[in-house]
Amino acid sequence: MHCPKCKNPISPLKVWLITRWSPLRCDHCGASLTRSIDRQFFIMAVLMFAGIFLFIQTPLFLVVWIIVVMLIDAYTVQLVLDQERPQ
Repeated sequence: MHCPKCKNPISPLKVWLITRWSPLRCDHCGASLTRSIDRQFFIMAVLMFAGIFLFIQTPLFLVVWIIVVMLIDAYTVQLVLDQERPQ
């Protein structure tokens, strides 16, 4: 994953620091970055909630499912400049 402004590499695990109110800052150029709300975002949300309903009886599988979905999300997210995000 790279900054869309300066192409500086960004750790996928920093994606978990992004919230609706606090975008991620590029270490190199200081650009304000947020995640793209696209098809990938909705697929990850569906997988997360499907796992909750499927594995509610087995807490260990539920925890593993959530961790796997979060890792997949972190490595496949698309970053955009914060100004480009639709409000």
